[in-house]
Amino acid sequence: MKKLIFLLWLGFTCFSAPAQNNAAAETLVREGIDLHDKGDYEGALRKYDAAIKLDNGNFDAWYEKGYTLYAMDRKKEVVSLSKDMVKQFKGHPGMNQVFMQYGSALDDIGKSKDALDIYDEGIALFPQDYLLYFNKGLTMLKLNQVDEGRLLFEKALSIRPLHSSSNYYLGLILQDNNKIPAIMAFATFLGVEPQTSRSKDGWARVQKLIGGNVKTEGNNTTITLDPSMLSDNKKTAENDFRSVEVMFTLTSALDNNKSVDSVFTTAADKLSLKLQMMINSMSTQKEKAKGFYWTHYVPFFEALKEDAQIGTLVHLMMMQAKDEDNKKWLEDHEEDVNKFYDWLKAYKWK
Repeated sequence: MKKLIFLLWLGFTCFSAPAQNNAAAETLVREGIDLHDKGDYEGALRKYDAAIKLDNGNFDAWYEKGYTLYAMDRKKEVVSLSKDMVKQFKGHPGMNQVFMQYGSALDDIGKSKDALDIYDEGIALFPQDYLLYFNKGLTMLKLNQVDEGRLLFEKALSIRPLHSSSNYYLGLILQDNNKIPAIMAFATFLGVEPQTSRSKDGWARVQKLIGGNVKTEGNNTTITLDPSMLSDNKKTAENDFRSVEVMFTLTSALDNNKSVDSVFTTAADKLSLKLQMMINSMSTQKEKAKGFYWTHYVPFFEALKEDAQIGTLVHLMMMQAKDEDNKKWLEDHEEDVNKFYDWLKAYKWK
């Protein structure tokens, strides 16, 4: 009986020791995260190393160590650690984050082509992770492979339509050669992210896109249209918005029209009118049109118009504008803004 009790006690001891180590390691990881958040990166690393020593299989300790090393700009160490994690934690559900960190570190140290391989490896394992496509898109832009980057941002948006960065970078790519989709991309970005330093840039680009083909001097307004915008050879082209751009340009030229100014008195009112007329134009052409921007953005903007959300979107777009009327509207219509975001959250993308 004494032998049996001893064996049972020995088994319990062997079982409880790893459990205690796991719990202690998790405590160390939490302490490390707290130190990282306070800016004590060296202290955080010591906590993570202690946690790994106690429990080498603690995924969070390894990942958080990589995260802190990245923040310290020790990218080569991040690469080495991530490489080890790929081997050790194969099949772990959190490895998508490791592939993102791994690829970003490779890109940052000048090994962009190696980064693409890592992103592809991550995408093969996590095909619904939009950030892997987005990060790969950024690397493509760095390699000056703009079309490939554009397709990757489109893929990211097909998974997460309201990802602000994907909308922003797509707008950057499109602004010089496809203005209407660029406006929709930037407008979506500004609706989701209206009050950051990047939003100020996004708003400036929207203004340039709106007035790019129109020049007003005194009482004279000059409209410049590319001859290709008037071509009839556009029936089968994908993502062709040339005729919509013609209409949008003509609408923009009405900004200084007295009859328009008497009805649409604020800058927000005028932009709302332009967007709604743009949407009307797209609605009349969508049956024969094709391409990602027609299927992705157009139904969304039609729904915004149908549900009377365009006005609120415009006020959010203009948050970075030095416009007192807009500032007052936002202060007085907090409930409308909240309703807009409730609508945005509930919208079902086609």
